[in-house]
Amino acid sequence: MIVLFVSCTKSNSYKKKLNISYKSCEPQELKVVEYNKALFSIDTANFEEGVREIMPRFPELLGDNIENLDLNGLKDFVTDTFIMKINALTEEMFSDIDVVSDKVKGVYQHLNYYYPDITMPVTYSYISGINYENGPVMIGSECVMLSLDYYLSNNDLIYDKIGMPRYLSRRCQPASLTKDLAEEIYDAYFDMAGKSKNVMMEMIAQGKKYYFIEAMDPSLPDSIILGYSSRQMEWAQDNEGQIWASVVGNNMLYANGFEQYRVLFGDGPFTAAFSENAPSRLGDFIGLQIVRSFMSQNDDSLQNLMDITDYQDIFQKSGYKPRK
Repeated sequence: MIVLFVSCTKSNSYKKKLNISYKSCEPQELKVVEYNKALFSIDTANFEEGVREIMPRFPELLGDNIENLDLNGLKDFVTDTFIMKINALTEEMFSDIDVVSDKVKGVYQHLNYYYPDITMPVTYSYISGINYENGPVMIGSECVMLSLDYYLSNNDLIYDKIGMPRYLSRRCQPASLTKDLAEEIYDAYFDMAGKSKNVMMEMIAQGKKYYFIEAMDPSLPDSIILGYSSRQMEWAQDNEGQIWASVVGNNMLYANGFEQYRVLFGDGPFTAAFSENAPSRLGDFIGLQIVRSFMSQNDDSLQNLMDITDYQDIFQKSGYKPRK
C-alpha cells in the first residue's frame, strides 16, 4: 500500500509544479479592447466619419491615414447580414468583456511568472467572420487579436451554416479561449522544432506544447486542452494501454512514414484504425502523458522543459507507463 501511494503521488506531482502563486505577477490590470464593438457601433450612414473617430483608439489595426483604408470593403463587412448575425451572437455571448479580460490576464500572469522578460502587447477583441486561415488568435509584435466569433458554442447552428465540421465546431466554446491563446503564445515564442524525425519525437513535441498550455491555465480540463468531447476523452483514458501497445507492437514509435503520422496525428472526427469512438490525434494524447510523466519523475521546471531538444532523453527519463 505504501509503494502504491508513493507511486500515485509521484505520477501526479507535475500538477503541484503548475500550482504557482501567479496573482502578484504582471499585468495587475488588463482590459481587452473591444474593436468589434467600436466598429459595429458606427453609423453606416456616416461611415467614413465614424471610422475617423475611432482610428486614434486602434492605430495598430486602422493606422493613422484613412486614405490607406479600404473603406468600402470595411463597410461591406459590417453591413453583411451574416456578419451582423455573428456580431449579434458575439455580443450576446460576451456581454461582459471583463470576464474575457480576467481570463486573458490569468494567462499573461502565468506567462510572466515563468518568463518575466516577455511582455504581451495590447489585446483586442474583434469579429473575423470566422476566418479559417487566421484562426481564433493572432499574435503580432504590436497587438494580440482575439476572434470572439470563434467561441459561440454553435449557437443558432452558426458554424453549421458555414460548413464547419462538427469535430471542429465542438472546440468553438468560451472555455477554449485560454487554450487557444496559450497555444498561440507557444507558437509565437517557443516553437523552434522543425519536422520531427519520427513518431516518438512528434509525440514529445506535441506533449511539450500541451504541457505549456496547461501551465498557462492549469484549470483547463484535458478535453479542452486536447480538443476532445468528454466521451472521446473518456475513451482515450480508458484505452491508453491499448493505444500504447499498438504503437509499440506495430513498430510505430520510431517510424517516420506518412501513414503512421496520419493515424496518430491527423485531425478529424475519429481514428478509424482504433475505433469510431476513438478521437483523432492520439499521438498528441500519448505525448502529453509522456511529458507529464517526465515532469513528475524529474526535478525540471517548465523553462527547462522548453529548452530541452533531446526528445529521446525526455522519453527515456519519463518512465512512462500507460494506464491499463
